[in-house]
Amino acid sequence: MWTSLGAVTEPVGPRATSGRFWAVVLGAAAGLFLLGFLIGWFSKPTENKTSVSPHEEMKAAFMAEMKAENIKQFLYNFTQLPHLAGTKENLHLAQQIQAEWKEFGLDSVQLVHYDVLLSYPDDTKPNYISIIDEHGNEIFNTSLSEPPPPGYETVRGVVPPYSAFSAQGMPEGELVYVNYGRTEDFFKLEREMGINCTGKIAIARYGKIFRGNKVKNAELAGAKGVILYSDPADYCASGVDAYPDGWNLPGGGAQRGNVLNLNGAGDPLTPGYPAKEYTYRLDKASGVGLPKIPVHPIGYHDAEVLLRNMGGYAPPHSSWKGNLNVSYNVGPGFTANYSTRKVKMHVRSQNEITRIYNVIGTIRGMVEPDRYVILGGHRDSWVFGGIDPQSGAAVVHEIVRSFGSLKRKGWRPRRTVIFASWDAEEFGLLGSTEWAEENAKVLQARGVAYINADSSIEGNYTLRVDCTPLMYRLVYSLTKEIPSPDEGFEGKSLYESWYKKNPSREYKEVPRINKLGSGNDFEVFFQRLGISSGRARYSKNWNVEKYSSYPVYHSVYETYEIVERFYDPTFKNHLTVAQVRGGLVFELANSVVLPFDCRDYASAVRNYAHIIYNLSRNHEEELGTYSVSFDALFSAVKNFTEVAASFHERLQQIDINNILAVRSLNDQLMFLERAFIDPLGLPGRPFYRHVIFAPSSHNKYAGESFPGIYDAMFDIKNKADQHEAWDEVKRQISIAAFAVQAAALTLKEVA
Repeated sequence: MWTSLGAVTEPVGPRATSGRFWAVVLGAAAGLFLLGFLIGWFSKPTENKTSVSPHEEMKAAFMAEMKAENIKQFLYNFTQLPHLAGTKENLHLAQQIQAEWKEFGLDSVQLVHYDVLLSYPDDTKPNYISIIDEHGNEIFNTSLSEPPPPGYETVRGVVPPYSAFSAQGMPEGELVYVNYGRTEDFFKLEREMGINCTGKIAIARYGKIFRGNKVKNAELAGAKGVILYSDPADYCASGVDAYPDGWNLPGGGAQRGNVLNLNGAGDPLTPGYPAKEYTYRLDKASGVGLPKIPVHPIGYHDAEVLLRNMGGYAPPHSSWKGNLNVSYNVGPGFTANYSTRKVKMHVRSQNEITRIYNVIGTIRGMVEPDRYVILGGHRDSWVFGGIDPQSGAAVVHEIVRSFGSLKRKGWRPRRTVIFASWDAEEFGLLGSTEWAEENAKVLQARGVAYINADSSIEGNYTLRVDCTPLMYRLVYSLTKEIPSPDEGFEGKSLYESWYKKNPSREYKEVPRINKLGSGNDFEVFFQRLGISSGRARYSKNWNVEKYSSYPVYHSVYETYEIVERFYDPTFKNHLTVAQVRGGLVFELANSVVLPFDCRDYASAVRNYAHIIYNLSRNHEEELGTYSVSFDALFSAVKNFTEVAASFHERLQQIDINNILAVRSLNDQLMFLERAFIDPLGLPGRPFYRHVIFAPSSHNKYAGESFPGIYDAMFDIKNKADQHEAWDEVKRQISIAAFAVQAAALTLKEVA
């Protein structure tokens, strides 16, 4: 039976006395230990309040590792010579980056080559524009090159301004001023003013839309050639001097650039397939997206001479006038005193198959090595590339160095991280597209996300982000952790300054995030393969600064000095962009549960459905006549919204120690973007396969939502067969409804 401690029955004696002594000693020791333990326990801060998880600890170390002074030095190193795609200088830069990424500690770094169609001016037969008299004598010729910036007078290998992939030719004819060369500009000329552009040479100012769209529009209008120029209204900020005294474009500066209309095809001769040695190639003359007419860019000093004596019609609206001292008459041709004069183009550029090189570096994931997070940006530049692309390449270099620093200390990401330095982006996103084509099957099975890293700055006002709706919550969360570099926001977060300066127009109380369009290396990953993508850079105040892009874009004046003197002297904005891009990669590669939120996708799709429906209501009568209904789309959107909410609830309850459960839900998140991919592609654009997002058919740079429906309804009143036109609208609505419903099914609980 149990007895109480007070009922001791052992006889009193020496042994009993000794036992009691040791019992007292041991009891006191135990009591003191217990008291100390309790004091220590209750005085210890609770884990939820102050402990830092290994993930957060490593992220903090990664963010702290990145330094502005390193980015500054890398930018200087990358901008001392031109790095035109296909040149030995750009190969040498690729080899330098490869060697340094190896030194930084990546597991592997490889050069991956492709043989693609590129375009260069003829060194012996320069491109230029002439004004000729009735006898064919040249009485004015445009400049053959740009005046070099101070300190660069002796640098060799500077390619003169040209339009890559222009057709060869020497057409002559009357000049027609077509404003920006947009679809609506040609509609104005042809439909409202009765001006026929057939057989004419069009002169268009840069800005508003992608230059390749301008050329395509002119070609469709019957023009025999296109002259592109940078008007001060679009390439000079008010109150700012021209470079080198300020950051505006000098009058002799001209914008290089490709004039292709690839629509995502990659190398024009191997559309859909990697341009390797074994690949079948189309004939050079029948390559995808090549313009059929000559194109050439000039500076605004030369443009002023061409436009000075324009005759014909007055500009139809004040919006057609730039800031040159000319009438901006539309033409065709010159005024009566100069009516016998014409314009003649001399374009002799040549297309040639050339080898390009991507640099591909890898850190193998520790837990999920078969899941890839990719950070990529291009390396090739038209000349020195002070902003485009080297301000981005320098940031990528510092991100790679910082990841390598963590790896050398024993850390590895959960998932594999792939770093890419793309070649030939300026020639049509060729390096990234060819690599994605070669690895398409693997990427579709394993690609988690792609973060793009072109120019880090195009202004110094605030952050600009374009991304899939899946990343909205991640971007907002990350920017709340990063300090703002902006004056007046000391001690505040990047999120706060971004929201204050650029609030969303679609959602309440959050900063604005833009749709992904194209014109950059994320295109193949997002628009063709359905891999969630995003990009971030520092930008200008688009509400006030109306000039296009940044003034010296793609000119010889994009130097290291213009960045260091005017755009970001302390490189604090570069560092902020590095932390955003690097932080996104870190979270995507290292979070146990992927930081995607499908509820934001549902909200975006619902918003886009209402926008396209409201657009259709401009044709109320036709909607009734041809029995056009959006009911199926709205039903699918409702289902997707409900399923996304249900999925998110399940995600909150997941046991993160259950590896299979985590993997299963992560795969549903990863493959959600793929669910919006239509393997048949958009009409006439088979390599743009995303049903929710695509580059605008009228401006490659801009993103369009529900592009199939939008394009079907565009200018529909002027289509000859109305029944056929509205049938196509109904077909596109059904495709969109199917895609949204199919996406909803992928989020349902796995049986």
